[in-house]
Amino acid sequence: MSEFDEAWAFEAAILDRCAERREPFEWGTALFRLDLARVHDQNLLRLERGFGSVSAEELAREADRLQRPAGLSHRKVVVPDEATGKRLSPGFVELSWRRARHLVMVHRGEAPPKPAHRVLEVEAAALRGPRVRAFEEDLGKGAAGQVAAALELASSVVRSSRSFAVEADGRLVSWCVLYQEDGIGQVEDVVTDPAYRRRGYAKAVVAAATRQSLESGDRLTFLVADDDDWPKEMYARLGFEPIGRRYEFTRL
Repeated sequence: MSEFDEAWAFEAAILDRCAERREPFEWGTALFRLDLARVHDQNLLRLERGFGSVSAEELAREADRLQRPAGLSHRKVVVPDEATGKRLSPGFVELSWRRARHLVMVHRGEAPPKPAHRVLEVEAAALRGPRVRAFEEDLGKGAAGQVAAALELASSVVRSSRSFAVEADGRLVSWCVLYQEDGIGQVEDVVTDPAYRRRGYAKAVVAAATRQSLESGDRLTFLVADDDDWPKEMYARLGFEPIGRRYEFTRL
């Protein structure tokens, strides 16, 4: 199995454990978590078969067939294959769906230098309030609360989940989580409160989590970055290299 496939299998296993219901369809599996209906990452269709033949129109119809009766206001399809994602992109764009490209990056070489800022290890529950505050400006308080709950749920289903944070002005303002299982470490949920950005806090928490993964002996340490945003450059400076992309298509 390639590193790209290993990373996706790791993420898919977490999604499966968080789901309250899974429903197979012709080209994959639909996952549902209706108590977190506004969290797109918990309510989606995952492409698992037919990579070379299925069309955007077929997947859009399946998303509507499966997600509409569940009362979901969005439609989402995840394509964990770069070539298929590229092939399907024009069709989804024509259907007015949004396309996102996610860059899978694996750490190579020496551990990052020790963080320049003091990094604390905190309990998952300590991030509940900071997460809501960080997300509510863009999402609204209701959706922000559901996203925070979904992230806490994900932490609870992994064999080892460790949270790293920077504190400023008496509160947690930047953080990330390290999921670890079976020799694989994933650095996830990298967030900095908007009022505290551009101070190197995100770099510090990611460096701390990466160092912990390497010191624990993980044979594969990875993270997933937005391919159209700048943080991937920061991750590269910390020793992460791209190994492939997956695509997500969403209609709101």
